[in-house]
Amino acid sequence: MLLASGLQTSWAYSYGGPIGNGGDAWQTGAVGYGLAGDLNAPKNLGEEFRRNTPVVYWACDANFLSGGSAHSYFGSNGLAAVRSAFSVLNSLTNVDNYSRQLSEFPLESRHVNYTAMTLGLFDLKSFVLGAMMEQLGLADPVRYTWTLHAIAHVGPVPCPVGMEHLVVQRNFDFVSSPLNQLQYSPYVNDTLYSYNIVDECPATVGYAAPFSVDPLADVYSPMASFESGSISWGGYFTGLTRDDVAGLRSLFTTNAINMEQVVPGALLLTTNLGAGAFITSSNLNTLLVTAQTTDPALIPGLFPGVTVISSSNYPVIISTPNIVAYFTNYPGSPYGSLPVFVVATNGYTYTPAWAYVDTFGGVITNANLTNTPNIVLAGPNIALSYYTNTPATVVTVTVGPGKYGQPYPPANVTNTTIQYITQTNAASGEYLVVPAGQCGWKIMSVLLTNVVASTNLIATATNTVTTGTNTTTTSSVQSIVTYFTNHTFWVEPINCVQSTPAPGLYEGIERIQYVEAPYDSTLGQYWQPVTNNYTMTLVTNSQTLVQNFQRIVVTPDFIFSAADITVGMNIFTFSRNLNFDTTQVLPGLAGPGTINPSTTITFNKVGPVYFNEYGDTMDGTPYFTENPGSDLTDLFYAGYFIWASFDGTTNAPVVYPDGTSAENLENQVLIQVSPSTIPNGSDDMTYSPVTISATGGAFTQPYTWSASGLPSGLTLVSNSDSTATLSGTPEQTGTFDFTLTLTDYVGRSVQWGYTITITP
Repeated sequence: MLLASGLQTSWAYSYGGPIGNGGDAWQTGAVGYGLAGDLNAPKNLGEEFRRNTPVVYWACDANFLSGGSAHSYFGSNGLAAVRSAFSVLNSLTNVDNYSRQLSEFPLESRHVNYTAMTLGLFDLKSFVLGAMMEQLGLADPVRYTWTLHAIAHVGPVPCPVGMEHLVVQRNFDFVSSPLNQLQYSPYVNDTLYSYNIVDECPATVGYAAPFSVDPLADVYSPMASFESGSISWGGYFTGLTRDDVAGLRSLFTTNAINMEQVVPGALLLTTNLGAGAFITSSNLNTLLVTAQTTDPALIPGLFPGVTVISSSNYPVIISTPNIVAYFTNYPGSPYGSLPVFVVATNGYTYTPAWAYVDTFGGVITNANLTNTPNIVLAGPNIALSYYTNTPATVVTVTVGPGKYGQPYPPANVTNTTIQYITQTNAASGEYLVVPAGQCGWKIMSVLLTNVVASTNLIATATNTVTTGTNTTTTSSVQSIVTYFTNHTFWVEPINCVQSTPAPGLYEGIERIQYVEAPYDSTLGQYWQPVTNNYTMTLVTNSQTLVQNFQRIVVTPDFIFSAADITVGMNIFTFSRNLNFDTTQVLPGLAGPGTINPSTTITFNKVGPVYFNEYGDTMDGTPYFTENPGSDLTDLFYAGYFIWASFDGTTNAPVVYPDGTSAENLENQVLIQVSPSTIPNGSDDMTYSPVTISATGGAFTQPYTWSASGLPSGLTLVSNSDSTATLSGTPEQTGTFDFTLTLTDYVGRSVQWGYTITITP
């Protein structure tokens, strides 16, 4: 009947928040909360905790990667596993864009690698994904499908006789229900759960233990239930399940309007328009060509207003052709023919130099004119010129006597020839610079379009011929002339004011983008602060108001580390922290609230742990050692685990610590890849090709390049000069984490992670 009427009550999620706060003071250890390893507890409807920062940054520290040396623990393979986990999370688009029934997602995404199961291996990527569900505001939906609210003992007969329990549900249906249908649900990913009450006598302590009504059902299927056992030896997740996404949608939908404090450190940006002014664009080709071989410290002096945010360099040899010019008469020319002007190359001059790869700040080109509304508010017809190649002309001007037979003395004539060429791999166009202390402009109109020509002299030669008393002189000059079109705009400057935001009613942010921001080198520990501009929607006076914020991130929002976190006989797979902000919770309630950065997730690197016991409590031997896969009937086996990475292929699992990972890690430190970041693109628009090159290290050319995780339509092709070219036409929108792999002639390889955003 429920199916026939469309009232689905079989998909659900649980909210996670502080343990026993405010109106949830009843959440104590006596009824099963705050147990070893617990950081959150279930919250009621309307009392959820969530993150409200749409862009967050993550990094793996030196302890995770290498243990502080080049002898790797998780190394580059572990880094790839974390990247793969965040790639799954970044694949989520705005949660409001999915279908009502979330049919895009499976009820089950958990699989088993039986080799890994036999070896007692835990999948690193899956544990990262499970930990992130908790960090985003979800609790274990299976554990809290049924849960105790209170426990008491009545009468003179000892426990368990006389035990009384109040059981509540903290698992919720994501489909709106009519008034005669409760939104509390006993189902998780289509599996129906009941419960047993477990009393720990003689103490008045107990808990509700949910179990599947169908003994053959697929239990603990969502990633949010990873602590209940959804991830065990050999188990791994390929993606989010329907209930996982249901929970995230309920948290981040725009319809979820909560009283919240903006994340600490973020400043509210308000703007006002200044007096009208004129701005004129500059030559982009000149900036790019000059910056390639110019020390970044000199760029602001050569190009006023341009700042270099970051820069890397590598040594190159510049080959400068030696140009010679002369006049000659070709063999067989008729008597009296005019001399011919010839420009030739006479070898090369080789000069060592540094090549620079710069990231500019405040520079606006046509590529980011329309997708940076906080910088330039432009009309639909405003565009800056941009070309991937630079058109030019070779102009040769010759001044000399005309044809023979003219009256004496012959008059000089000027002859001009023009040859059209294209300078490949030399971008051209125009750019604007945002002045210091100003946010940008509101472009009102285009006042002037001007074509500017730049002339670069190549060669010149003069030929003098004396015949008797008659002297004739012929001079020629050859130049390359480039052109660019600039514009003068009538604008109103946008002046920004920064202030500390007050709490307000904010809509859900719909999605979170996870950006890798590594340390200065793979083995280093310095993290470059990041400035992030983003928007949130405030509801005030029954109207929505989009607010602009700026956040300077001085430490990663998520840090992945490694350490021996075994305490006594307690073996924890990982430890982490959760920063709950309860300042906006009303009296008597336990939420809503927010989850703030920064979080450190530390994986236990104790290595294999074997349980030993004297006596015959297990198999009768005096000393018993539990071996991997030998006995799954008791809990002692739970003490054994090794971190690994594996999937459903026939590839052998990567087991940590991994020596191959150490070599790869060293290669990644020594070899520099340029560029360090990849430009973003637009859907169904030709992507401006990017050339990727590598320098340093001890790798043997030629190199072969490959990439995994690129959006559909983009491809990476290896070139004959050991570089690679990223090009194509993107056919997907969203943020994509992809892995770049370089393999040298003898089969050694190294990987780098990149992020690219494709806008609609």
